[in-house]
Amino acid sequence: MANDLQDKKQSEGNREIGENKSEKNSSETKAKGESQKPEGQSQSKSEGVRADKGTGYFPLSDMQFDVVTLIYEKSKALQAYDKYLLDCQPCEELRSLVECMRNHDKEDVEKLKEFLGKC
Repeated sequence: MANDLQDKKQSEGNREIGENKSEKNSSETKAKGESQKPEGQSQSKSEGVRADKGTGYFPLSDMQFDVVTLIYEKSKALQAYDKYLLDCQPCEELRSLVECMRNHDKEDVEKLKEFLGKC
């Protein structure tokens, strides 16, 4: 029984040492400014992301993907505004507010589309 207790303490000590090594390695990586990117990928700002291990080519850079995502989300919002405008017919004040919000999002989509054409 004494051996079991001693083995358990030694096992716990080894686990703590392993955890401290992991924390140290993580800290060293952050201190060196190394990226936390998955292994095997390199990125070019204008060419998209190339996967080095034969997994293919991703034709959009992170920035381009973000712009496309913004356009998509704003476009979904425009569809929702159309429904809200129908629902708020009786209240002119709310209708005016929703129309204003919709117009701002529509302008944002146009600006994002224009920007996407440049990058």
